[in-house]
Parts: sequence; C-alpha cells; structure tokens
Amino acid sequence: MMDGCILIVDDDEVDRKTLCRGLTKIGWQGQVVQASNFDQAMELVGLLQLNCIFLDYNIPGTNGLDILTALRDSESRDVPVIMLTGEGNELIAVEAMKRGAFDYLPKVMLAPDMILRVLTQATEKQKLLNQLAAARELLEYQASYDSLTDLGNRNLFRRDLDRRIAISNRDHIPFCVLMMDLDRFKLANDTYGHDAGDAVLMEVSRRLIAASRAEDTFYRPGGDEFTAIINIDNKDNIMPIVQRIHASIAMPIEFGQHRISIGISIGIAYYPNDGTTAHTLIQAADAAMYVAKQTSQGIAFAVTS
Repeated sequence: MMDGCILIVDDDEVDRKTLCRGLTKIGWQGQVVQASNFDQAMELVGLLQLNCIFLDYNIPGTNGLDILTALRDSESRDVPVIMLTGEGNELIAVEAMKRGAFDYLPKVMLAPDMILRVLTQATEKQKLLNQLAAARELLEYQASYDSLTDLGNRNLFRRDLDRRIAISNRDHIPFCVLMMDLDRFKLANDTYGHDAGDAVLMEVSRRLIAASRAEDTFYRPGGDEFTAIINIDNKDNIMPIVQRIHASIAMPIEFGQHRISIGISIGIAYYPNDGTTAHTLIQAADAAMYVAKQTSQGIAFAVTS
C-alpha cells in the first residue's frame, strides 16, 4: 500500500512498538527506523531519505519542540513531522504546529485508522507543498530568464546592474556594460525561417559564454539584442574580451545544410566614467552600439569614455 522510510522518535519502547504495529496494520511496506533520544534522531535524519517523522514531545534531556526546531534547520526540513502528545497536551500540539509540525496525534489514539489518517494527510500536504514550491520556482525563473537561451532577461539585467552599481559604489570597483546587437540576423531569419533564427540565438548565447570568463554575465533582453556586465580592473582590459566575443560570433553557424553568417555590434560603457546609474550606463552603451554598427570593427566605446 505504502512504502518509503518512517522515523519514530520516542523514548518509550511500548509506544514505539504500538506505532510500529499500527503502521503494519495499515499496510506500510517501507522501512521503519526508531530513535529514543535527540542524538540518535539527528543522526538518522542525516543518513536517511525520510517520508515522515513521528516525534514524541517528551524526550530525555530535551523535548520534541527543540528537536522539531533542529529538524527545520537540517537537510530534512521538508519532511512532514507528526507530533505525538500525551492526553490533554493541546497547547503543546498548537506550539508544535507553529514550529512546522504537519499534525499531531495523542498517544491515546494510536489506533491504525488514526495513524492512517494523519500519515495520509501529512504526506498529501507535503506533496501539495512540493508542487506549489515547484510552480513558484518556475514562475520566478520565467520572470528572470529567457526561455530560449536560458540567459537572464531584461528584468534580471536591470536588477543585477543596480546591484553591481551599489557594490561598485561601496568598493570602488569598475566594470563595463556591453550592449550588443546581431548583424544580418533578420536576413537569416527571413531566409531560413524562425527555427533557424532560434538556432542562431541559442548558438550566439553559447558562444558568448564560451568566449568570456566565469565572472562575466550575459543577458538576452529580447529579439537579437544581448547585454553583458563585464568585470574589469581597468578600461584597457575590456578590449581582449570584446574582441574574442566579436570574433566568435563572426564564425559561421551550422543549421542543417546551411552555413549562416552573422556578426555582432558591441557598444561599451565604462563605470563610473560613462554613467553612475543603470539608466545612464545603458544609454551610453546603447549609443556606442549604434556607432559600432557604422564601423568596420563593429566595436565602439561610449563617447564619454
């Protein structure tokens, strides 16, 4: 009926046996492990992949609430916990729920049907929470990343740029913003179709990362536009990086039987010379990018640099 691993934390051997018999009667076919004190419990928590924990309040040297707090600070923080309480301990049960327990079960009610009820409810609640967490994570990803290239989108670029400016203001560390626009992309997209266009954008993203360093970050705000935040010690150090990027994108891209040739125009703005806010840096780099489109080199610095 059910399998996995359940941990019972209780110093009373009789209660542990009662709970084990109840689990057997409801059809639990997985592993059941037992601990009688805090150290044993935390050791097993670190070793096992647990589906549920039955936790007694009265533990020698500590109490179930302290163990519950320790569990929530461990790798098993998401494992559902059912607090075992004595008769009349409703206040303890309420406090346990506040600290993250999924449910509580009075020891006078350790009958199979009650065990089944609380175990089913706890595992179903955890399943729902996991689904909600996954959905929330997906929404957060979609709000910050481009689904085609996996690069950060316009929102993440602005957040990262604001954060980087704040750090640089504090530590007086310069950096560069790159605004990049693909050349001949529309021609390739119109000639070979949208699948080819998507393939080009994904390959450009791969090449941007391959031509840079681990500390440099790239973004695709939209269309055939890319941006980057590049860490540098001084302005002179940016050219080798930009030249590598430019040369990498100029190499033909294979798409089926076709070899698609594009290029990239790169505008460079240097912090703090070309701006001290996200808006002024982006504006300066964008203006430099349009200048770069008119040059054979395809690279241009902001006019204030």
